[in-house]
Amino acid sequence: MLQDIPIAQLMSRRLTCVAPVETVQNAVNIMRNRGVSCLLVKDDGRMVGIVTERDLVTHFDALLARGLLDSASLGVVSAIMAEQPVTVHYNDSLVAALQTCLAKSIRHLPVLNDAGDLVGVVTQTDIVRAYAHILERQLALETDNERLKTLSLVDPLMGIGNRRAMERDLGHTQAAAKRTGSAYGLALLDIDWFKRYNDHYGHQMGDEALRAVAKAIAATLRQGDRLYRYGGEELMLLLPDTDEQGALQAAERARAAVQALQLPHVESPLGVLTLSGGAAAGCKEAGDSLISHADTCLYDAKEAGRNRVLLYESTAPSTT
Repeated sequence: MLQDIPIAQLMSRRLTCVAPVETVQNAVNIMRNRGVSCLLVKDDGRMVGIVTERDLVTHFDALLARGLLDSASLGVVSAIMAEQPVTVHYNDSLVAALQTCLAKSIRHLPVLNDAGDLVGVVTQTDIVRAYAHILERQLALETDNERLKTLSLVDPLMGIGNRRAMERDLGHTQAAAKRTGSAYGLALLDIDWFKRYNDHYGHQMGDEALRAVAKAIAATLRQGDRLYRYGGEELMLLLPDTDEQGALQAAERARAAVQALQLPHVESPLGVLTLSGGAAAGCKEAGDSLISHADTCLYDAKEAGRNRVLLYESTAPSTT
């Protein structure tokens, strides 16, 4: 920030100096031709004053009021300069310089070194621009950090939440369920015979299949539902405000969407890519417990022939 930036880093070392006896007319011409907003007045090598655009405007306004605005009436620089100008040290911070500008109602600060020599000038405009640049950089950095944070929670292949995102969101969902007394559900989904698919079609086709599956399942989600890559070809649905039947229905929608893709799978008895799933729901149960229940049902679904989803219940699993 500004307090960390010394004036020496920003000050202009291009000094435009005039003598006290320089005419105001010439001073105006010098400022116009060199594109500067102030002139430092030096006498015998020593700074004795400063003339700024504001000094000139004030001088011209006074002359106009008296009807004396002509070259002969303009006078010399020493008549309008600010004597003993406020200065700053080149190691002072920009925030200190800005505070000086505001406190003294000035816009130009001559800069001195340790020996008291004039080495530069800094303006309030310079400081404001530096602050604006810092804010822009900070905003860009925050945007980049947010983008990196988002990327760190997304599986790069499937474009859905990764295991880290799942663990974070599951904790939030579980806490919300306990607080409100509402149920939440989840489902574990596993692509059937996917190793065979990879072995037969190759890993590139396998990656394309994973992306297609993720896209198809994502299209079935309600607002608030989340889809994650749990590991390998296994996915997880996180379903806030969902009871057991709602969890089963969400898993079934996912299963049906994948089957509807009709992706050929010659190594599957069904001839197309399918998935199996296990669903569970609860209110006070920890997320790990629901995952364990869903995993049990997923195993049972595979044992029962695959391409189906089962729901964990306290009595017996329900199937669809």
